[in-house]
Amino acid sequence: MIKAIHISKSIKNKNILCDVSFDLKDGDVLGIVGPNGAGKSTLISILSTIIKPTSGSVSYYIKDKLYNGDIKKVIGYVPQEIALYDELTIKDNLLLFGTAISSDKALVLERAKSIAKSLGLMNEFQTRVSRLSGGTKRRVNIAIGLIRDPKFIFMDEPVVGVDYMARRDIERIILNMSEQGKIIVITSHLLEFIENTCNKLLILKNGKRKYFGDFNDEIKSKI
Repeated sequence: MIKAIHISKSIKNKNILCDVSFDLKDGDVLGIVGPNGAGKSTLISILSTIIKPTSGSVSYYIKDKLYNGDIKKVIGYVPQEIALYDELTIKDNLLLFGTAISSDKALVLERAKSIAKSLGLMNEFQTRVSRLSGGTKRRVNIAIGLIRDPKFIFMDEPVVGVDYMARRDIERIILNMSEQGKIIVITSHLLEFIENTCNKLLILKNGKRKYFGDFNDEIKSKI
């Protein structure tokens, strides 16, 4: 479970987010939508602990108990920007970022191969990132965010520049993670992607919550 309570963020006296609250249960997939400048990326950065809110709080629960450990160990973050080492292969990028899982290299490699296979990356597993297409880099970027097998996953525009088949793979992975009880939060300008993956919707406008609740046909017509 995630509880976001009265989240506000101001930068240089400019209000980016204003009193945003919502709850998510295990298995929920939340889509955050809104016009440019609505505060979507700021909110997902707060949820993933990259930045702190000016006021308000975010609490994370595992098996209905407040999680008091190192939250970064149970969070996976997929940034909008590609964050990879160009001169390393897909395999080596995954192994590098996967060292936080375990000191057992065989275990990390098995996890890396599993993620790469699910995202259609095995044919280029030994290829340097610098030689990959933009869409393939985007898939590797997602794989890095999932390498720790996190409980809470935050994705900022994860399918920008990704072709249809790759997007379908990503949609399938998100739905599988939801079935496992993970909580996923996504920002995207692509309404079809949000519709295919999310059961919850948060609409932001000028940093304020305009709607939070189930994603249904009635709400879809108003976006």
